[in-house]
Amino acid sequence: MKKVAVLLGGCGKERNVSLNSGKATIKAIKELGYETIEIDVPNNLNDFTKNIETLQPDVVFNCLHGQLGEDGIIQGILDKLQIPYTHSGVSASAQAMDKWQTFKIFKNNDILTPDTFKINIKNTPICPLDFPCVIKPISEGSSIGVSIINTNKEWEKISKNWQFGNECIVQKYLKCREIHVAILNDTPLGTIEICPNNNFEFFTYQAKYTAGESKFICPAPISEAETIIAKTTALRAYQAFHCRGLARIDMLFDGTNFFVLELNTQPGFTATSLAPQIAKSQGISFNELVRQMIDCAQCD
Repeated sequence: MKKVAVLLGGCGKERNVSLNSGKATIKAIKELGYETIEIDVPNNLNDFTKNIETLQPDVVFNCLHGQLGEDGIIQGILDKLQIPYTHSGVSASAQAMDKWQTFKIFKNNDILTPDTFKINIKNTPICPLDFPCVIKPISEGSSIGVSIINTNKEWEKISKNWQFGNECIVQKYLKCREIHVAILNDTPLGTIEICPNNNFEFFTYQAKYTAGESKFICPAPISEAETIIAKTTALRAYQAFHCRGLARIDMLFDGTNFFVLELNTQPGFTATSLAPQIAKSQGISFNELVRQMIDCAQCD
């Protein structure tokens, strides 16, 4: 019987999201008949390394989100130990977690993306873009720390209270439809449209994880031709990072063009998360998706 270790929790700001992903995955793995080991990853990586060396799982299913589990660090440890793991490897994970590196890769590969600047927030009294604009931490997920800025007064306030390091990115705000694509092993699975309630200007942390705050339409109500463009654009982004396994590409659609916002190498992973919803719309159950991800786990 294959032994699968599920990494979850961790000490980052997305701990609760990770716990939800991990618990859902563990349930599926047990139903699939695999032996399951649950590992709530500690902050001390030496302890983690010793623990997983002792346990010697056949596969690691990575359900961590944010720093440590999504930025290439855990992937590097597992590569060194030669333990196959789900999702992308070190390089793709590290680059996709860094929003400035992400922007540069998109630009270098002629992938449409909003105008973006990297700044030192403490030394930038005037916004480098016209309002409204979006300010984002460089290395956080789940929309943590993301704000839309509309005035100089708002810019001054957020620069004084910024809690995510000195560097951040500022991005042109595009009021467009949010279309996401899930990709599994170089195959675009489908699309989903995110419709946050009217009290949200974008898909915030609250809109993501509070029941009833957003509507999800899967597949997205766009034409067949537009769907092909969305999938093709998402696949170009996926391949530009040399991703593998499951990833989700987040885009804005203005009715003509798809602007790629981000690439998520560790998308949320419960039965109602976006990527599994997309897979389900294509006839792939949550348990089957878990099985396929275990089967394609590997090291770099």
